[in-house]
Amino acid sequence: MIYLLYIFILFILFFLLFYFYFKKNNSQSSIKHLYLEALDMLLSGKKNSAYKNFKEVVTLDSDNIKAYIYIGQILRENNNAKKALSIHKNLLLRSNKTAYETIQIYKNLSLDYYEFGNVEKSILYCKKILDLNKINDWAIKFLIQLYKKSNDWDNAIKYLKDYFSIIGKYDNNKLALYKIQLARFSILHNDFESARSLLERALDLDNELFIVYYFLGNTFAAESNFIFNKSISKDNDNNSLSIENDKNANRLEAEKILTKAVPMWVHFIENMPQYSWMILPTLKDALQALNRYEDIEKYLIQINMKKTNDVDILSHLADFYANKGQVEQALDTINQALDYNDKSLLAQLKKIKIISLKKNEKELSVNIDTIISSLLKDSRYKKYKQSYNDKNMVWLFETNMVYDNEK
Repeated sequence: MIYLLYIFILFILFFLLFYFYFKKNNSQSSIKHLYLEALDMLLSGKKNSAYKNFKEVVTLDSDNIKAYIYIGQILRENNNAKKALSIHKNLLLRSNKTAYETIQIYKNLSLDYYEFGNVEKSILYCKKILDLNKINDWAIKFLIQLYKKSNDWDNAIKYLKDYFSIIGKYDNNKLALYKIQLARFSILHNDFESARSLLERALDLDNELFIVYYFLGNTFAAESNFIFNKSISKDNDNNSLSIENDKNANRLEAEKILTKAVPMWVHFIENMPQYSWMILPTLKDALQALNRYEDIEKYLIQINMKKTNDVDILSHLADFYANKGQVEQALDTINQALDYNDKSLLAQLKKIKIISLKKNEKELSVNIDTIISSLLKDSRYKKYKQSYNDKNMVWLFETNMVYDNEK
Protein backbone atom coordinates (compact mmCIF):
# COMPACT_ATOMS: atom_id res chain seq x y z
CA MET A 1 0.00 0.00 0.00
CA ILE A 2 2.77 2.40 0.97
CA TYR A 3 4.61 1.38 -2.18
CA LEU A 4 1.60 2.37 -4.32
CA LEU A 5 1.34 5.69 -2.48
CA TYR A 6 4.97 6.48 -3.29
CA ILE A 7 4.37 5.67 -6.92
CA PHE A 8 1.31 7.92 -6.96
CA ILE A 9 3.21 10.82 -5.36
CA LEU A 10 6.08 10.41 -7.82
CA PHE A 11 3.60 10.38 -10.67
CA ILE A 12 1.99 13.62 -9.42
CA LEU A 13 5.39 15.29 -9.03
CA PHE A 14 6.46 14.17 -12.48
CA PHE A 15 3.20 15.44 -13.94
CA LEU A 16 3.55 18.83 -12.24
CA LEU A 17 7.17 19.20 -13.35
CA PHE A 18 6.22 18.28 -16.89
CA TYR A 19 3.23 20.66 -16.83
CA PHE A 20 5.15 23.68 -15.58
CA TYR A 21 8.10 22.97 -17.86
CA PHE A 22 5.79 22.73 -20.86
CA LYS A 23 3.87 25.84 -19.77
CA LYS A 24 7.09 27.81 -19.32
CA ASN A 25 8.44 26.78 -22.72
CA ASN A 26 5.11 27.51 -24.32
CA SER A 27 5.03 30.94 -22.65
CA GLN A 28 8.58 31.72 -23.77
CA SER A 29 7.71 30.62 -27.28
CA SER A 30 4.66 32.88 -27.22
CA ILE A 31 6.72 35.87 -25.99
CA LYS A 32 9.36 35.26 -28.64
CA HIS A 33 6.67 35.06 -31.32
CA LEU A 34 5.07 38.32 -30.13
CA TYR A 35 8.46 40.05 -30.02
CA LEU A 36 9.48 38.94 -33.53
CA GLU A 37 6.06 39.86 -34.87
CA ALA A 38 6.40 43.32 -33.30
CA LEU A 39 9.82 43.79 -34.93
CA ASP A 40 8.36 42.83 -38.30
CA MET A 41 5.51 45.31 -37.81
CA LEU A 42 7.97 48.04 -36.86
CA LEU A 43 10.06 47.42 -39.98
CA SER A 44 6.86 47.52 -42.05
CA GLY A 45 5.93 50.92 -40.62
CA LYS A 46 3.02 49.58 -38.54
CA LYS A 47 4.10 51.39 -35.39
CA ASN A 48 0.80 51.24 -33.50
CA SER A 49 0.49 47.47 -33.98
CA ALA A 50 4.14 47.00 -33.03
CA TYR A 51 3.59 49.11 -29.91
CA LYS A 52 0.69 46.88 -28.80
CA ASN A 53 2.77 43.74 -29.29
CA PHE A 54 5.74 45.13 -27.38
CA LYS A 55 3.40 46.16 -24.54
CA GLU A 56 2.05 42.61 -24.41
CA VAL A 57 5.62 41.26 -24.36
CA VAL A 58 6.58 43.32 -21.28
CA THR A 59 3.31 42.34 -19.59
CA LEU A 60 4.32 38.69 -19.95
CA ASP A 61 8.02 39.33 -19.34
CA SER A 62 8.88 42.47 -17.38
CA ASP A 63 12.60 41.70 -17.77
CA ASN A 64 12.50 42.13 -21.54
CA ILE A 65 14.62 45.29 -21.79
CA LYS A 66 14.75 45.27 -25.59
CA ALA A 67 10.94 45.48 -25.78
CA TYR A 68 10.94 48.46 -23.40
CA ILE A 69 13.58 50.17 -25.56
CA TYR A 70 11.37 49.78 -28.63
CA ILE A 71 8.31 51.03 -26.75
CA GLY A 72 10.22 54.21 -25.92
CA GLN A 73 11.45 54.53 -29.49
CA ILE A 74 7.90 54.31 -30.89
CA LEU A 75 6.66 56.88 -28.37
CA ARG A 76 9.44 59.29 -29.39
CA GLU A 77 8.71 58.82 -33.07
CA ASN A 78 5.03 59.48 -32.31
CA ASN A 79 5.92 62.86 -30.75
CA ASN A 80 5.90 61.72 -27.13
CA ALA A 81 9.57 62.24 -26.35
CA LYS A 82 8.80 63.01 -22.70
CA LYS A 83 7.35 59.54 -22.05
CA ALA A 84 10.11 57.94 -24.14
CA LEU A 85 12.77 59.68 -22.05
CA SER A 86 11.13 58.49 -18.83
CA ILE A 87 11.10 54.86 -20.03
CA HIS A 88 14.70 54.92 -21.23
CA LYS A 89 15.97 56.62 -18.05
CA ASN A 90 14.23 54.00 -15.91
CA LEU A 91 15.95 51.25 -17.87
CA LEU A 92 19.31 52.58 -16.66
CA LEU A 93 18.31 51.44 -13.16
CA ARG A 94 18.00 47.81 -14.28
CA SER A 95 20.87 45.63 -13.08
CA ASN A 96 20.32 42.82 -15.57
CA LYS A 97 21.36 44.79 -18.68
CA THR A 98 23.76 43.37 -21.24
CA ALA A 99 26.44 45.61 -22.78
CA TYR A 100 24.46 45.66 -26.03
CA GLU A 101 21.27 46.72 -24.22
CA THR A 102 23.14 49.46 -22.36
CA ILE A 103 24.42 50.86 -25.66
CA GLN A 104 20.89 50.78 -27.10
CA ILE A 105 19.56 52.63 -24.05
CA TYR A 106 22.27 55.30 -24.39
CA LYS A 107 21.50 55.60 -28.09
CA ASN A 108 17.81 56.17 -27.43
CA LEU A 109 18.50 58.62 -24.61
CA SER A 110 20.70 60.59 -27.00
CA LEU A 111 17.87 60.66 -29.54
CA ASP A 112 15.31 61.56 -26.84
CA TYR A 113 17.34 64.56 -25.70
CA TYR A 114 17.98 65.57 -29.31
CA GLU A 115 14.21 65.59 -29.84
CA PHE A 116 13.95 67.98 -26.89
CA GLY A 117 16.64 70.21 -28.41
CA ASN A 118 19.06 69.41 -25.60
CA VAL A 119 22.17 68.92 -27.74
CA GLU A 120 24.51 68.91 -24.73
CA LYS A 121 22.77 65.90 -23.13
CA SER A 122 22.51 64.19 -26.50
CA ILE A 123 26.28 64.51 -26.89
CA LEU A 124 26.80 63.17 -23.36
CA TYR A 125 25.01 59.88 -24.09
CA CYS A 126 26.76 59.47 -27.43
CA LYS A 127 30.06 59.69 -25.60
CA LYS A 128 28.84 57.11 -23.07
CA ILE A 129 28.38 54.73 -26.00
CA LEU A 130 31.98 55.35 -27.06
CA ASP A 131 33.13 54.63 -23.49
CA LEU A 132 31.76 51.11 -24.01
CA ASN A 133 32.61 50.77 -27.70
CA LYS A 134 35.19 53.21 -29.09
CA ILE A 135 34.42 52.33 -32.70
CA ASN A 136 30.63 52.53 -32.56
CA ASP A 137 29.75 53.77 -36.04
CA TRP A 138 26.36 55.25 -35.12
CA ALA A 139 27.64 57.23 -32.12
CA ILE A 140 30.51 58.80 -34.05
CA LYS A 141 28.31 59.81 -37.00
CA PHE A 142 25.65 61.23 -34.68
CA LEU A 143 28.28 63.17 -32.72
CA ILE A 144 29.43 64.74 -36.00
CA GLN A 145 25.84 65.78 -36.71
CA LEU A 146 25.38 67.17 -33.19
CA TYR A 147 28.58 69.21 -33.28
CA LYS A 148 27.67 70.56 -36.71
CA LYS A 149 24.29 71.62 -35.35
CA SER A 150 25.93 73.48 -32.47
CA ASN A 151 28.56 75.06 -34.78
CA ASP A 152 31.33 73.29 -32.89
CA TRP A 153 33.37 72.58 -36.01
CA ASP A 154 36.54 71.74 -34.07
CA ASN A 155 34.85 68.70 -32.55
CA ALA A 156 32.98 67.91 -35.76
CA ILE A 157 36.36 67.68 -37.51
CA LYS A 158 37.80 65.57 -34.68
CA TYR A 159 35.05 62.95 -34.92
CA LEU A 160 35.04 63.08 -38.71
CA LYS A 161 38.71 62.05 -38.61
CA ASP A 162 37.82 59.29 -36.12
CA TYR A 163 35.15 58.06 -38.51
CA PHE A 164 37.61 57.99 -41.40
CA SER A 165 40.02 55.97 -39.25
CA ILE A 166 37.30 53.43 -38.45
CA ILE A 167 36.23 52.89 -42.05
CA GLY A 168 39.85 53.00 -43.23
CA LYS A 169 39.18 55.58 -45.92
CA TYR A 170 39.85 59.33 -45.87
CA ASP A 171 37.71 61.83 -47.80
CA ASN A 172 39.93 64.89 -48.18
CA ASN A 173 37.23 66.86 -49.97
CA LYS A 174 34.79 66.43 -47.09
CA LEU A 175 37.43 67.26 -44.49
CA ALA A 176 38.31 70.40 -46.47
CA LEU A 177 34.65 71.47 -46.45
CA TYR A 178 34.52 71.08 -42.67
CA LYS A 179 37.61 73.26 -42.36
CA ILE A 180 35.92 75.92 -44.50
CA GLN A 181 32.94 75.92 -42.13
CA LEU A 182 35.26 76.31 -39.15
CA ALA A 183 36.99 79.17 -41.00
CA ARG A 184 33.64 80.88 -41.61
CA PHE A 185 32.90 80.66 -37.91
CA SER A 186 36.35 82.11 -37.15
CA ILE A 187 35.63 85.08 -39.43
CA LEU A 188 32.49 85.84 -37.42
CA HIS A 189 34.63 85.97 -34.28
CA ASN A 190 37.23 88.25 -35.91
CA ASP A 191 39.87 85.52 -35.78
CA PHE A 192 41.12 86.26 -39.28
CA GLU A 193 44.55 84.62 -39.10
CA SER A 194 43.06 81.34 -37.89
CA ALA A 195 40.44 81.51 -40.64
CA ARG A 196 43.10 81.96 -43.32
CA SER A 197 45.21 79.15 -41.89
CA LEU A 198 42.21 76.81 -42.00
CA LEU A 199 41.35 77.83 -45.56
CA GLU A 200 44.93 77.23 -46.70
CA ARG A 201 44.81 73.77 -45.12
CA ALA A 202 41.53 73.15 -46.94
CA LEU A 203 43.30 73.96 -50.22
CA ASP A 204 46.12 71.59 -49.30
CA LEU A 205 43.51 68.86 -48.93
CA ASP A 206 41.71 69.70 -52.18
CA ASN A 207 43.44 72.15 -54.53
CA GLU A 208 40.41 72.27 -56.83
CA LEU A 209 38.11 73.60 -54.13
CA PHE A 210 38.02 77.11 -55.61
CA ILE A 211 35.31 78.35 -53.23
CA VAL A 212 38.19 78.68 -50.74
CA TYR A 213 39.34 81.80 -52.62
CA TYR A 214 35.94 83.40 -52.08
CA PHE A 215 36.30 82.95 -48.33
CA LEU A 216 39.97 83.98 -48.32
CA GLY A 217 38.87 87.25 -49.91
CA ASN A 218 36.17 87.55 -47.26
CA THR A 219 38.74 87.20 -44.46
CA PHE A 220 40.71 90.18 -45.80
CA ALA A 221 37.55 92.24 -46.38
CA ALA A 222 36.22 91.48 -42.88
CA GLU A 223 39.58 92.31 -41.29
CA SER A 224 39.75 95.54 -43.29
CA ASN A 225 36.28 96.54 -42.06
CA PHE A 226 37.26 95.65 -38.50
CA ILE A 227 40.33 97.90 -38.59
CA PHE A 228 38.51 100.70 -40.42
CA ASN A 229 35.71 100.67 -37.83
CA LYS A 230 38.33 101.08 -35.10
CA SER A 231 39.46 104.29 -36.78
CA ILE A 232 35.86 105.55 -36.89
CA SER A 233 35.36 104.81 -33.19
CA LYS A 234 38.29 107.10 -32.44
CA ASP A 235 36.48 110.04 -34.05
CA ASN A 236 34.67 110.60 -30.75
CA ASP A 237 37.92 110.73 -28.79
CA ASN A 238 39.92 113.84 -28.08
CA ASN A 239 41.17 115.20 -31.37
CA SER A 240 44.83 115.11 -30.42
CA LEU A 241 47.56 114.78 -33.02
CA SER A 242 48.54 111.27 -31.85
CA ILE A 243 44.94 110.04 -32.10
CA GLU A 244 44.59 111.55 -35.57
CA ASN A 245 47.79 109.81 -36.62
CA ASP A 246 46.45 106.51 -35.24
CA LYS A 247 43.22 106.94 -37.22
CA ASN A 248 45.12 107.60 -40.43
CA ALA A 249 47.37 104.61 -39.78
CA ASN A 250 44.31 102.39 -39.22
CA ARG A 251 42.71 103.57 -42.44
CA LEU A 252 45.88 102.95 -44.44
CA GLU A 253 46.19 99.51 -42.86
CA ALA A 254 42.55 98.77 -43.71
CA GLU A 255 43.15 99.70 -47.37
CA LYS A 256 46.31 97.59 -47.50
CA ILE A 257 44.45 94.54 -46.19
CA LEU A 258 41.45 95.10 -48.50
CA THR A 259 43.86 95.08 -51.46
CA LYS A 260 44.64 91.44 -50.66
CA ALA A 261 40.97 90.47 -51.04
CA VAL A 262 40.79 91.51 -54.70
CA PRO A 263 43.01 88.80 -56.30
CA MET A 264 41.31 86.15 -54.17
CA TRP A 265 37.84 87.11 -55.41
CA VAL A 266 39.04 87.44 -59.01
CA HIS A 267 40.60 83.96 -58.86
CA PHE A 268 37.33 82.59 -57.47
CA ILE A 269 35.26 84.14 -60.29
CA GLU A 270 37.72 83.00 -62.96
CA ASN A 271 37.42 79.40 -61.82
CA MET A 272 33.73 79.43 -60.86
CA PRO A 273 32.24 82.09 -63.16
CA GLN A 274 28.72 80.69 -62.76
CA TYR A 275 28.83 82.03 -59.19
CA SER A 276 30.18 85.47 -60.10
CA TRP A 277 26.93 87.04 -58.84
CA MET A 278 28.03 86.15 -55.30
CA ILE A 279 30.92 88.59 -55.24
CA LEU A 280 30.89 90.95 -58.26
CA PRO A 281 29.05 93.82 -56.49
CA THR A 282 31.42 93.51 -53.51
CA LEU A 283 34.46 93.39 -55.79
CA LYS A 284 33.34 96.58 -57.53
CA ASP A 285 32.77 98.32 -54.17
CA ALA A 286 36.21 97.24 -52.97
CA LEU A 287 37.95 98.57 -56.09
CA GLN A 288 36.10 101.87 -55.74
CA ALA A 289 37.09 102.11 -52.07
CA LEU A 290 40.71 101.54 -53.13
CA ASN A 291 40.46 104.24 -55.83
CA ARG A 292 41.02 101.56 -58.46
CA TYR A 293 37.74 101.95 -60.34
CA GLU A 294 39.48 101.64 -63.71
CA ASP A 295 40.59 98.11 -62.78
CA ILE A 296 36.96 96.96 -62.88
CA GLU A 297 37.01 96.88 -66.68
CA LYS A 298 40.27 94.93 -66.75
CA TYR A 299 39.02 92.29 -64.33
CA LEU A 300 35.58 91.93 -65.91
CA ILE A 301 37.05 91.48 -69.40
CA GLN A 302 39.62 89.05 -68.00
CA ILE A 303 36.89 87.06 -66.25
CA ASN A 304 34.55 87.16 -69.25
CA MET A 305 37.25 85.55 -71.38
CA LYS A 306 37.01 82.54 -69.05
CA LYS A 307 33.25 82.26 -69.52
CA THR A 308 32.00 84.14 -72.57
CA ASN A 309 28.58 85.77 -72.38
CA ASP A 310 27.96 85.32 -68.67
CA VAL A 311 24.98 87.62 -68.11
CA ASP A 312 26.09 88.86 -64.68
CA ILE A 313 29.63 89.66 -65.80
CA LEU A 314 28.44 91.44 -68.95
CA SER A 315 25.81 93.39 -66.98
CA HIS A 316 28.42 94.70 -64.57
CA LEU A 317 30.78 95.51 -67.45
CA ALA A 318 27.98 97.45 -69.19
CA ASP A 319 27.33 99.31 -65.94
CA PHE A 320 31.02 100.23 -65.75
CA TYR A 321 30.93 101.73 -69.25
CA ALA A 322 27.70 103.58 -68.44
CA ASN A 323 29.17 105.14 -65.31
CA LYS A 324 32.19 106.29 -67.35
CA GLY A 325 29.86 107.98 -69.85
CA GLN A 326 30.58 105.45 -72.63
CA VAL A 327 26.87 104.94 -73.25
CA GLU A 328 27.06 103.36 -76.72
CA GLN A 329 29.60 100.79 -75.57
CA ALA A 330 27.42 100.16 -72.51
CA LEU A 331 24.38 99.55 -74.74
CA ASP A 332 26.29 97.16 -76.98
CA THR A 333 27.50 95.20 -73.95
CA ILE A 334 24.11 95.00 -72.23
CA ASN A 335 22.44 93.92 -75.48
CA GLN A 336 25.03 91.17 -75.74
CA ALA A 337 24.07 90.07 -72.21
CA LEU A 338 20.35 90.08 -73.08
CA ASP A 339 20.98 88.12 -76.27
CA TYR A 340 22.43 85.45 -74.01
CA ASN A 341 19.62 85.64 -71.42
CA ASP A 342 16.71 87.98 -72.13
CA LYS A 343 14.99 86.98 -68.86
CA SER A 344 17.71 88.38 -66.61
CA LEU A 345 16.08 90.99 -64.38
CA LEU A 346 19.46 92.51 -63.56
CA ALA A 347 20.35 92.95 -67.25
CA GLN A 348 16.92 94.44 -68.02
CA LEU A 349 17.29 97.01 -65.23
CA LYS A 350 20.82 97.86 -66.34
CA LYS A 351 19.54 98.48 -69.88
CA ILE A 352 16.80 100.82 -68.62
CA LYS A 353 19.46 102.70 -66.64
CA ILE A 354 21.73 102.99 -69.68
CA ILE A 355 18.88 104.23 -71.89
CA SER A 356 17.97 106.81 -69.23
CA LEU A 357 21.58 108.03 -69.25
CA LYS A 358 21.49 108.25 -73.04
CA LYS A 359 18.39 110.46 -72.73
CA ASN A 360 20.14 112.47 -70.02
CA GLU A 361 17.54 111.42 -67.42
CA LYS A 362 20.03 111.34 -64.55
CA GLU A 363 17.46 111.25 -61.74
CA LEU A 364 15.82 108.16 -63.24
CA SER A 365 19.24 106.57 -63.61
CA VAL A 366 20.00 107.14 -59.91
CA ASN A 367 16.61 105.66 -58.93
CA ILE A 368 17.26 102.56 -61.02
CA ASP A 369 20.67 102.17 -59.37
CA THR A 370 18.88 102.22 -56.01
CA ILE A 371 16.46 99.53 -57.20
CA ILE A 372 19.35 97.38 -58.47
CA SER A 373 21.18 97.75 -55.16
CA SER A 374 18.04 96.71 -53.25
CA LEU A 375 17.49 93.79 -55.62
CA LEU A 376 21.00 92.42 -55.12
CA LYS A 377 20.51 92.52 -51.34
CA ASP A 378 16.99 91.06 -51.39
CA SER A 379 16.80 87.62 -49.77
CA ARG A 380 14.26 86.36 -52.32
CA TYR A 381 16.53 87.34 -55.21
CA LYS A 382 19.47 85.65 -53.51
CA LYS A 383 17.39 82.51 -53.01
CA TYR A 384 16.45 82.58 -56.69
CA LYS A 385 20.11 82.93 -57.69
CA GLN A 386 21.30 80.27 -55.25
CA SER A 387 20.50 77.31 -57.47
CA TYR A 388 23.81 75.63 -56.77
CA ASN A 389 24.80 72.84 -59.12
CA ASP A 390 28.21 72.26 -57.57
CA LYS A 391 27.89 69.65 -54.79
CA ASN A 392 30.41 71.47 -52.60
CA MET A 393 28.47 74.74 -52.88
CA VAL A 394 25.26 72.91 -52.01
CA TRP A 395 26.83 71.46 -48.87
CA LEU A 396 28.38 74.76 -47.75
CA PHE A 397 25.39 77.00 -48.33
CA GLU A 398 22.37 74.73 -47.99
CA THR A 399 23.16 73.06 -44.68
CA ASN A 400 21.48 74.22 -41.48
CA MET A 401 24.48 76.35 -40.61
CA VAL A 402 23.61 80.04 -40.45
CA TYR A 403 26.18 82.82 -40.70
CA ASP A 404 23.97 85.89 -40.59
CA ASN A 405 26.81 88.30 -39.84
CA GLU A 406 29.28 86.89 -42.33
CA LYS A 407 30.96 89.56 -44.39
